[in-house]
Amino acid sequence: MSDLLVLTSQPALPLYGELRQAAAATGRSLTVVDATTAVARAWPPAVWAAGVPVHGARAVLPRVGNWRPASTLAVLEALEAAGVASLNPAWAVRVGRDHWRTVQVLAAAGLPCPETIAGSEPERLVEGAERLGYPCVVKQRRSRQGVGVIRCGDRATLAAVLDSLWRVGDEVVVQRFCSPGGVSVRVLVLVGEVLGATRHTARAGEFRSNAAQGGTVEAFELREDLAGLALGAAAAAGLGFCGVDLLPDGERWVVGEVNPTPGWTHFTGATGIDVAARLIAALRRLGAGE
Repeated sequence: MSDLLVLTSQPALPLYGELRQAAAATGRSLTVVDATTAVARAWPPAVWAAGVPVHGARAVLPRVGNWRPASTLAVLEALEAAGVASLNPAWAVRVGRDHWRTVQVLAAAGLPCPETIAGSEPERLVEGAERLGYPCVVKQRRSRQGVGVIRCGDRATLAAVLDSLWRVGDEVVVQRFCSPGGVSVRVLVLVGEVLGATRHTARAGEFRSNAAQGGTVEAFELREDLAGLALGAAAAAGLGFCGVDLLPDGERWVVGEVNPTPGWTHFTGATGIDVAARLIAALRRLGAGE
């Protein structure tokens, strides 16, 4: 077992091959732990993956997706309790994975974000959304890559969407739609530093600008004020590595999302920045206690 770990429920993703190569280029090895095979013990803290003890690790990059996130976070918490330093602490991942918690920490830090409401009863949420105006956006609280994000142009549409999601037990937030829509800037932040930024533009007829939804991605020269906004959002969420999505909102910019598990394939393709190498360097420093 190497002293650098990645914890993920999708170990076959090409990103992890990039990280292994970047580690090997520095004379180190990196172990990708399959969270679906892992078992955590609360006390004394310990982790086994596929029946093999995970020990000797000094730093971990957690990649907590939508498959069994609570179980993956339990493994991360056990690693942290055993003394493994995490680039993204478990508590911060929980914040970043939940749109409501994210808005709370952003607002507490005085950072601009879309007006947001939460609740369980669809009728009460519709009433609350009247204060936001139309169009508005419904988000499943743990949605990612634009999945579970629905634009509602009027009261009837909003009521139908909320009723459908309520019936299947989904927790949601409703946010004011940021005009003009269809454009966002993704900023990658690593340990208090901006790695770079990309501009995302939605395909025709779509308001979600995510690359996963067919949006185009190009390098973006970040203004100083927007860099400060992204750094502030990462700090407020407590994340060492994250993707901060900035949205134009009339004459200002707001923080739309702070993603604790950002991919970097499209980012590297647009900017040429070797994110894998930067991550390995950050993990090595973290493991050394720097």
